[in-house]
Amino acid sequence: MTLDPTQRDVTVRRATTADREDLWLLVLRLQPDAPDRATYDRVVGPLLRALDTLLLVAQDATGVVGYLLASQRLTFSGNGAVVEIDEIALAPEADQCLVSAELIGAVEAWGQEQRATRVTLADVLPRETAEELGFATTEVRSTKALDLLDADPVLTSPWDGPAVPASDPDEALPVRD
Repeated sequence: MTLDPTQRDVTVRRATTADREDLWLLVLRLQPDAPDRATYDRVVGPLLRALDTLLLVAQDATGVVGYLLASQRLTFSGNGAVVEIDEIALAPEADQCLVSAELIGAVEAWGQEQRATRVTLADVLPRETAEELGFATTEVRSTKALDLLDADPVLTSPWDGPAVPASDPDEALPVRD
């Protein structure tokens, strides 16, 4: 990609485990909702492996300057698959518009590969930036924090297997109360 001389070359790619520390520094920019380090360490691996999740990094000559976290899911209102962008974090020195556009372009291409009918954007960019990228504000989300069921939650995905292995294959797994 060739850019104007005043802009830096930006490459977007899937995140890998080698990006763990760079991602953490960007996650911290999402205050006040940034997780603690232990939670981050438990979550980053499953996010990198999940088939319905896309974790991208934007990189320039200085290193990782942004990331985007998106997931694909089925909906009724979207007539099938939709892609939702949940998080975007950019380094303060990055060209915010350029890096955002490159990350969103990559997730749109992934959405098309997944046969998604739309991409939705959580409230992670200024409205003006989102509109410049072709997004229309159609809904507002309300969120509520939930208390954890225990002090050390076990994070699993369908690809990790059960949280507690059964000693006998015919024995039912324990149920959390």
